[in-house]
Amino acid sequence: MTNNSAGAVLRAVLDLGSAPRSVIAKRAGVSPATVTWQSKALLDAGLLVELPETAGPTGVGRPHSPIALDSAGNVVLALHIAAAHITVAAVDIAGVIHHSEKVPHRTHAPYDILDTAVERIIAVAATVPPEVRIRGLGVAVGGRVDTTTGSVVDHSYLRWRDVPVREYLAARTGLPTSVDSHTRAVAHVEQLYGHLRGTASSIVLFVGNVIDAAIAVHGRVHYGPRSGAGSIARLLGATAGPALDEFGDLALLSRARVHSRVTTMTELDAAAAAGGPEREFFLERATAMGEVAAALIDLIDPEAVVLVDRALTPVPGVREAYAEAVRAHSTMGADPAEVVFETAFPGQVLAMSAAGVVLHELFSEPLTSIAADAV
Repeated sequence: MTNNSAGAVLRAVLDLGSAPRSVIAKRAGVSPATVTWQSKALLDAGLLVELPETAGPTGVGRPHSPIALDSAGNVVLALHIAAAHITVAAVDIAGVIHHSEKVPHRTHAPYDILDTAVERIIAVAATVPPEVRIRGLGVAVGGRVDTTTGSVVDHSYLRWRDVPVREYLAARTGLPTSVDSHTRAVAHVEQLYGHLRGTASSIVLFVGNVIDAAIAVHGRVHYGPRSGAGSIARLLGATAGPALDEFGDLALLSRARVHSRVTTMTELDAAAAAGGPEREFFLERATAMGEVAAALIDLIDPEAVVLVDRALTPVPGVREAYAEAVRAHSTMGADPAEVVFETAFPGQVLAMSAAGVVLHELFSEPLTSIAADAV
């Protein structure tokens, strides 16, 4: 995922848990000398810790001192902006969530939402012990995001246009802030801690209020020159049934209200999970989204596809509907059991995606990232 040797060493330690430098060199694909000087830099930066000296695996041979991530001493703060609420979290560099909370929107006005976020971010930061380093604030949001400027270019549901999210939050929280689309952020965090570890080619299909995709080739998530990669609005043009924007979560709720007594998304989830007629809305969506997944599979022939859909596990038949649609429509003959996976973070994917915005940068170029934060 990166040619940066410090990043390669840090990522190898993440993958191995703890290991001597000789093992890390093999895993990272760098020389022992490179591991020696890069591990010293990472120890000095507080990202690694040296563990007590141990003997070789057989109890004989030259002792060595393993190194490991200093997960207890490093966290990132995370903000996910969804259609109905924000999620604010603290996540350590090993990918463990230490705090997560949701706050519903009062309005959809961008600065109302961002001001609420600032208040909660500052409150969560105040709970972090003083000896723990906060390595930055990651922000994940649906829609089109320009990562260079840190702005939300367009979010059709919230009706945001050219909102300078990074600038606004960094100025008010004092934290180095990075912003990305939530689907690309899911791809990054799955590469670090989830199903996409070690994959060269992959797809993330995010099915929520916003429906889009992220594609990685040669281990790198593709952005495009206008940060617009991942829009799949046109991929349903050949399918029967509702248009893509009618498959979002709140669009399903609006349709369900016409035919049942549910009034909230929680009620719709519960009714569908109980096997009521409301589950047909989720089954219809899964069939259509499975067809989209099949088209994406045929396009890049990935090693893995990660699905994010709130109904995938709790609603009976949804997982099977996805699999059947992929099986029926992929001309590659892809076996869903071998290629298609649920996110590694069910129930936590919003917090983890936002954390992944900063964690991806940290594990790609850790020393550069830390130096930039110190400026």
